[in-house]
Formats: sequence, C-alpha cells, structure tokens
Amino acid sequence: MKGSVLIIDDEDKLRSLLSRIIGLEDFHVYEAATSKDGLKKLEKENIDVVITDMKLPEGNGVELTQKIKALYPQVEVIVLTAYGTMADGAKAIKLGAF
Repeated sequence: MKGSVLIIDDEDKLRSLLSRIIGLEDFHVYEAATSKDGLKKLEKENIDVVITDMKLPEGNGVELTQKIKALYPQVEVIVLTAYGTMADGAKAIKLGAF
C-alpha cells in the first residue's frame, strides 16, 4: 500500500468513482459523505491525504480544511469543486489545501 486517502463528498457516484480510481493506484481509500463523518474517520484511521468537495451539506471545504489542519497538520488536503471562486481557492490554499 502506498498510503491512505479519505474522500469526503456528498455525491455518492463521484465519491465512489474517485475511490475506485485511487484504489487502483494501490492506495487504501476511505469514504465519507459529510464533513462530520470525515472528521470521525480522521480520528480513527491513519489518513495521509483528504480529498474534499467545496460544497458539503453542513459546511464547506474551506472550513473543513481549517479544522483538519488544526487537528491533523500532517494531513494533506485537496479541495475539489465545480462551483469555486478565486477567493475560495485563495483562502483554501492559505489554510494549507491544494
């Protein structure tokens, strides 16, 4: 195994597709549909990278990045979105996201 990736996205099909693709590259993949569930996975598992959507049911990827980096500074965070703005992107990067 190369490492572990947590995908946080409320769209089941997209989350499943990303999981399969990343799993084919020999990564262990965890999935969560909400930021709350994602944070629970981070508590229980040794996660190297989080891939999260910008828009989540109870928050957004920028807020989630800030929480993850505060609790788990060694975890890399990648924020994906189809609805992002330059301001959101800049803020996410300043908080440590890719």
